[in-house]
Amino acid sequence: MSVRENGLPGDGDGGPELLGRSAERAVLSAALAGAGDAVLLRGDPGIGKTSLLEWAVRRARAADTRVLRMVGAAAESGLAYAALHQVLWPLLDESAGLPPAQQDALERALGVREGAPPDGFALGDAALGLLARTAARRPLLVVLDDLQWADETSAAVFAFLQRRIERTAVVLLAATRDAEARFDGPTSTVVDVGRLSSDEAGVLVDSRCPGLESGVRDRILHEAGGNPLALTELPLQLDPDVGRGVLPLPDHLPVGTRLGRMFDTRIARLSSPARDRLLRLALGEAWRGADLPGARGDVPRPPGDDGLRRELTDSGLAVVDPTTSELRFRHPLVASCVVELAPKAAVRKAHLRIAALLPLDHPQRALHLSAGTVDPDEATASCLERAAEEMAQRRGDVEAARLYGRAAELSGSPSGAVRRWIMAASLATRGTAPLDFIRRLLDEVARHPVPGDLAVLHQFSIAFFQLHEGSDYRAPAVVMSEILDGLGALPQEEPGGLRDSLFCLLILTTVYTGDDALWRNLDRHIHQASPLAALCYDVWKDPARTAHGAAERLRPALATLTPHQEAMSVWLILWTAVGADVIGEHPELLRRLQRQHLWGTRSFLDLVTCRDDVIRGRWESALRTADRGARESAARGFDIHRMTYHLHAGFVLAGRGEADALDSLHEQLGPWARERGLRFLLDGMHAHRSLLALGAGRYEDAYAHAAAVTPPGTLPARVPWFLHSFLDLVEAAAHTGREEQARAHVDAAVAAGVAEISGHHAFTVSAAAAVVARDDARFRAALARPGAEQWPFTHARLHLAYGGHLRRRSRRKDAVSPLLEARRLFAGLGAVQWVAAADRELSAAGGAVPPTAGRGAEWQVLTAQERRIADLAACGLTNREIANRVRVSPRTVGAHLYRIFPKLGVTSRAALSEALADDGARGSAPDAR
Repeated sequence: MSVRENGLPGDGDGGPELLGRSAERAVLSAALAGAGDAVLLRGDPGIGKTSLLEWAVRRARAADTRVLRMVGAAAESGLAYAALHQVLWPLLDESAGLPPAQQDALERALGVREGAPPDGFALGDAALGLLARTAARRPLLVVLDDLQWADETSAAVFAFLQRRIERTAVVLLAATRDAEARFDGPTSTVVDVGRLSSDEAGVLVDSRCPGLESGVRDRILHEAGGNPLALTELPLQLDPDVGRGVLPLPDHLPVGTRLGRMFDTRIARLSSPARDRLLRLALGEAWRGADLPGARGDVPRPPGDDGLRRELTDSGLAVVDPTTSELRFRHPLVASCVVELAPKAAVRKAHLRIAALLPLDHPQRALHLSAGTVDPDEATASCLERAAEEMAQRRGDVEAARLYGRAAELSGSPSGAVRRWIMAASLATRGTAPLDFIRRLLDEVARHPVPGDLAVLHQFSIAFFQLHEGSDYRAPAVVMSEILDGLGALPQEEPGGLRDSLFCLLILTTVYTGDDALWRNLDRHIHQASPLAALCYDVWKDPARTAHGAAERLRPALATLTPHQEAMSVWLILWTAVGADVIGEHPELLRRLQRQHLWGTRSFLDLVTCRDDVIRGRWESALRTADRGARESAARGFDIHRMTYHLHAGFVLAGRGEADALDSLHEQLGPWARERGLRFLLDGMHAHRSLLALGAGRYEDAYAHAAAVTPPGTLPARVPWFLHSFLDLVEAAAHTGREEQARAHVDAAVAAGVAEISGHHAFTVSAAAAVVARDDARFRAALARPGAEQWPFTHARLHLAYGGHLRRRSRRKDAVSPLLEARRLFAGLGAVQWVAAADRELSAAGGAVPPTAGRGAEWQVLTAQERRIADLAACGLTNREIANRVRVSPRTVGAHLYRIFPKLGVTSRAALSEALADDGARGSAPDAR
């Protein structure tokens, strides 16, 4: 937070001092001193994020760094590429030096050149190329303020940039109110900007109003709660006699969500023309053509504008940007307050005035017309529909759906309205908008007869909603089957990739339920499928016999897809790849599919990579992705995604022996899956329990759970997830004297050619065969398989089994080496139960068990759940706050801390941070990406 008056020295950079914020400034300074770094500031409105960005901008300019800025605006959040335009438009003349494809992508996205917009990856690559080229001549700082208001398409490009700027001379700084927002690039840092301490708050208030009566001062400190903007503004709102203690304080001071009311008096003191000017500024009016793609660049300022600018800056509500000489708000909250306080009629009038200044084909014109119109108006509705069509062509599906919905509200006839509601629902479905939004659109359609030519689109929207809403998974499958019946006579290339979308969702639904009737129904329609959909069907229906060579079969199927078809078939591609466990064998596939920027695609891609992280031993990454994905999915109403994230996380918890955390997860997953009869999730829970029991040495329990997934000696069709517990069943059978069953299970896999599906399948079968054969040569051959180290947990289990085999053969000396390697791999994964199993075998073999003394080693024996709880406690969270994060009770958190303290050699929370930082203790095994 900035102190703009006397009382505190400046930083020496010509700007106001930042009180406190030493940690935040250190992060920003480090980023500015280097290159290729990205920093995201998160915090509540008024907490000081903008002041920190301004501080960084001043330092950057003092070092002759070029600065590009974006300030998000709620009024533009529905306009695709609006935020990106602010950043890239000043560089457009410099794009001539880019490769033609990149220049073309930029100009099409910014509306300079006609043509279909580029996909997200192509535009991100072009933006990165332009920024890197600019930064090569002069260091470049990109500042993104109020990122929460950026449109989704621009936000996707910004996310792309922060992951890939590490090799450029670009520094990216951003601020957002969204507490869940993340920067996850290799050189990215996320900083949560919190409230000021009591001492810092007191200094700030005293610097602003040094003569406050002590009781008034204490009340302001209490009510402001450490919020810098409240601390700065509240004293200015007081009557001087109140500040001196002559008059009593009012009963309530505006804080929190009422913070904007602090500007009420200053706004009321403005002249009427100044208030109108301020309102139009808040609604997005700009007088320089560079602000609006396609706007006239020669629009003159209205008469008297200079005087209005002086009035607004003198009021403290607005400032003049030193670079552009244009007005901007001193703080984003001022804009919100201006709009909130203005009469609704005045807001509508301002929108219409802005619309009148814009060209007829300007994309923002439709938004302003919409906001300024109350009664049905077909002309405005048609304008919105044209804007929606254009935005849909640019893959801004959710934004286009909102425009169609508003056009429907303003339609001049019921028939026009229902067509627009149907298009809105279809685009919201394609864009995987929040389910509550889709529900509202479908409810509107239900009030009207559905036109025959739009019936298929509407049926698909209903099926999509029912599937992801999650109350009944069989009803949407029936609807999708009926749609396929109707599509039977249509060509394969029907608009929108509808056929592939139908098959993807139908296969997904059938797999999750395991319903025989749905499988038979799918069998009836498979002749209509595209080659890619047919491959997906083969991978999931009976992979032990029909998914052979899936990795190689996927490549030619992808090679025949056009970019448009790939965009429409992305879920089908991912569902095929994950079914055969071949994501890790197709890195180019992930690179291509990262072009898509829609939330549903990103979430589905995260689900796929989360599963791949689990099997490839990147367990911390898997847990982070699962936690983030589950929260995002819950917020948008996509419960099937949320529960699938839980399924993936469960394998990590089971592998690490975290029984309490797994129980907590199953309390959410089990009832939900049982109520809906989702065998995929229920069998996954059996696989969790099998793995957990195996690590604890409870082999009978492990066998019972593994056999519940697939009976020994059979790999039945329609149970495509058999690999989840394949090795568990074989190991548990071997440990419980069921050699015949273990051998039968391996023989079934060999006979079916399971090893031909993927490298992961091949290694798992070879490991199981070695366990059954109890033969040195088979163990060595399995361990020597090329790429075996890609699956460290299975690799470690094989080393453990081999060491145990050697030790039981009285070859104790030979057993030590594989057992030590098993222990090393298990420790790196945090698989504490399995580390203990390796230690027991080492002791029996006469080998020396590695010491566990010292903080670094003690950290290794913390379970993953203990590590997360210790980390959160070190950050200052209470037991209740930690419990909400990790989904356990506050009492369980306390019990964990009771065990953590002696392990780390500390006696209080205050010592946790130092203990965790010592010897790199806060880190975990690095993800081998």
